[in-house]
Amino acid sequence: MKSLEHKGILKINNDGKFFIQQQKIRLVFVELITSIKKQTYLIYGVFFAISLLLISVFNKFYLHTSVNQFHTSFFDVFFKYVTHLGDGVMFGVLALLFLFIKRKMALVFIVGGVLTLLVTHLFKKVIFKGIPRPVGALGEEALHLVDGVKMALWNSFPSGHTTTAFAVFTILCLYFSKCKSQYLWMSLAIIAGFSRVYLSQHFLIDIFVGSFLGIAIGFVSMAFFCKPKRVH
Repeated sequence: MKSLEHKGILKINNDGKFFIQQQKIRLVFVELITSIKKQTYLIYGVFFAISLLLISVFNKFYLHTSVNQFHTSFFDVFFKYVTHLGDGVMFGVLALLFLFIKRKMALVFIVGGVLTLLVTHLFKKVIFKGIPRPVGALGEEALHLVDGVKMALWNSFPSGHTTTAFAVFTILCLYFSKCKSQYLWMSLAIIAGFSRVYLSQHFLIDIFVGSFLGIAIGFVSMAFFCKPKRVH
């Protein structure tokens, strides 16, 4: 009898601990979400809405060739270099930098890098393996290409650079929660993402999906090392 009562008490205690843990996780995400300024959400919202509209209305091949017609020598150079904001090495650079500023943030970037690697590999190399990129689908002769940019042909969906850029800059938005630099970080993520379309490395749908994958990774990475300010 006592054994049964003891098991019952343990079950109640475990259920209570599980409920409290769930509540803590929920509060962490609520606090992270509310730490982002409305204007930052607006910047991403405009990008999201325009991208969704274009993707919904136009065929991805037609859309890409239409966008590809608009190019200048300035933007060729600009996007050739700004695209490196989405390189995976960004996680390592920022982890090393924050190691001397705030060690916890170095761990956040390491976790973010690992999650981004796993998620992009799963999507690009397993679930959507072999989907052609713009050059693979349309051919070099049909596109304006930037000199010095090595073109990839396959595994287009989603954009790994865009996922990386949005993960990195979402983490920075969350870290600088009280600073207007959030507007800069989100804008840089969008620019880095669009560079992949300009350089014909990806279609618009690839960066569209990559953007909210990156945002999700940024929030999850930050949540790993955050505690709620209060538990009701």
